This record gives sequence, structure tokens and C-alpha cells, in this order.
Amino acid sequence: MVNELVQAQQGWNIVGHEHVIDILRRVLASQQVRHAYLLSGPPRIGKELLARRFAQTLLCTGNGDSRVAPQNPCNACLACRKVLHGNHPDVHIIAKAPDKQFIVIEQVRALQNDSARRTMEGRRNIFIIPDAHLMNVQAANCLLKTLEEPEQDVVLLLTVPEPGLLLPTILSRVQQLPMQLLTPSQIRRALSEYWEVEESEATLVAALAAGRMGWAVQAIEDEEMLEERKAQLDALAKLPTQNKVQRFDFAQRVASDSERTRETLELFLLWWRDLVLASNGCLDLTVNVDMRDQLKAQAAKITTVQAEEMVRSVLKTVEALDQNVNARMALEVLTLDVPTIKG
Repeated sequence: MVNELVQAQQGWNIVGHEHVIDILRRVLASQQVRHAYLLSGPPRIGKELLARRFAQTLLCTGNGDSRVAPQNPCNACLACRKVLHGNHPDVHIIAKAPDKQFIVIEQVRALQNDSARRTMEGRRNIFIIPDAHLMNVQAANCLLKTLEEPEQDVVLLLTVPEPGLLLPTILSRVQQLPMQLLTPSQIRRALSEYWEVEESEATLVAALAAGRMGWAVQAIEDEEMLEERKAQLDALAKLPTQNKVQRFDFAQRVASDSERTRETLELFLLWWRDLVLASNGCLDLTVNVDMRDQLKAQAAKITTVQAEEMVRSVLKTVEALDQNVNARMALEVLTLDVPTIKG
């Protein structure tokens, strides 16, 4: 916890990820900032937050010398506050539009035009591309030109769940910074000390978060989130006892809400991972601690091999969605893969 407190005191205000922060601080201290960085790791572990904190530090003027970037954001100067509130003119977010499936080439062309312009207030033009793997092929190839011939004051910060989701030509032109899941104790302590969550609730949320600090924070700020999660898990747990019509109905409901589809698949993956553990007598290692009775009962009716095959099936479904396969069809196939057990 000492390292986490040190990072907070230094202004990054991020729990964990000390190794990545230390790398970035050394980069800043040596004044050898590269033109592109790739933050990779599971969803909701703080990749975009870390990118924003790095942007703050690059533009921070709190040290009194606008020519040199400090190693930590002061969080008090006008530049830091503008980045924090999302209205700094030199920080650009390139994200998938709500009505689109991908980040498209027009967005990357706009990035190129903006990167060729002089900065408006700071010393750098910073472009953050969350979920950069959502660029379509045309957009990804277009980005290569900026990576190959970057403007002197441009810094690109990309985030992805897995580096392998990007083109090898992009990977070869960025500095990769892998981020790891946190431990339950790190999350529990952070919830207790920084968010003043009661110990029992902090312990439960930390266990359910599966190493994702962002998920944990969202869970304590959104009262309905844990209730929705429980309802979704109840529906997933019932699938093995349902017939084909009921399974297809489930697939249709999940596919109809594109924003929630991946969240459901995350739950699906954790559920079957827990069943692998439960079927091997490792119930105490399961993530869904509040549903261990259901896990134990279901694990008694399936084999470890069946549970492991379902984990692979969920991962294949996620991969299929990344390749723009029809969501409903992919989910229908997945529900048919669920082993049948008698209720």
C-alpha cells in the first residue's frame, strides 16, 4: 500500500500499476518522450485513466517552467484541470462513435490534420485512442502514416485489451506498456481508504472485480450495477437446463443490446472459469464469491473438460465479434455449446 500512497501523493492518483508509472516518470525525467505508446491489458483496469494522467503530466505547467514537463501532474494548474475535465484544446480523444462499429478512416484523417497544426496552449499535441483495436483496416493503415512520419510535438496514446489485436506494423512503431490486473487486497484497501467503503462491501466488490479497479469503482458508484450483474449471472446459470428455443431467446436479448454484449461475455467467461475451478475442488478461488452455492451445485453436474471447453467457446465468440461476425449468430452458437444438464 505504501507504493500506492506514494503514487497518489505524486499526483497520478492511480491505484497500482507502479511499474508502468515508473517507466513513464523516467521517460519524463530524461526528456525522451516517444511519439507513441500502447497501454494494453484487460478491460476496466485503468488504461485510459493512465493515458489521461500521462497527458496531464506532459502538459502540466505547475513547475513554473513551460519548457520542461514535470514527472508528475500537479492537478492544480490550468492545464492539468483542463485535461482532467476533458476540455484541453491540445488533447484529442479518437473514439468509436456510438452509432458506428469501428473507428473509421475519417477520424484518423482528422487526427492527421490536427497533428499538423501548431499546439494551441501546451507544448504537445496529444491524441488518445481508447480501444484502438476498434479501428477498421482502412483507419489502421491510415494511422501508420502518422506513426511513420510523426510531427515533433505529437504524442499518441493507444489502449487495447491485447496487443495482438493490432497490426504488427503498428506494434513495431509504438512503445508497449502492458498493464496487469490488481490483487483483491489492493482493490479492497483502495476502496476502504480512498472511497471510504465499508469493509464488508469493499471485500465483496474487490473479489467480484477480478482485478479491475475501474469495475470496482463503477460498482460502488452505480447502485444498480451489482443487481444487474446478479440478474445476468442467474440467467447464465440457467442456460444448461434450458431448451434450444430458450437459449436462442437469450442470445437474441443479449445481441440486441450491442453495448452490453461484451459485458455479458465477460460475465460468461468468469462464470465458466469459476466452474473450472469449482469442478477441481478450488471453490475458494472463484471470483463470484456470492454465488458459490450455485457454482458448487452446477459443478457437480458437469465435468472439468466440459467447463474448459466452454471457456474456449466464450473466447472464440469474443474473437468472432472482433472480426465483425453477426452477434446474434455467434451467441446462438455459443448457447448451443453450453452443456445440457437436468434441472
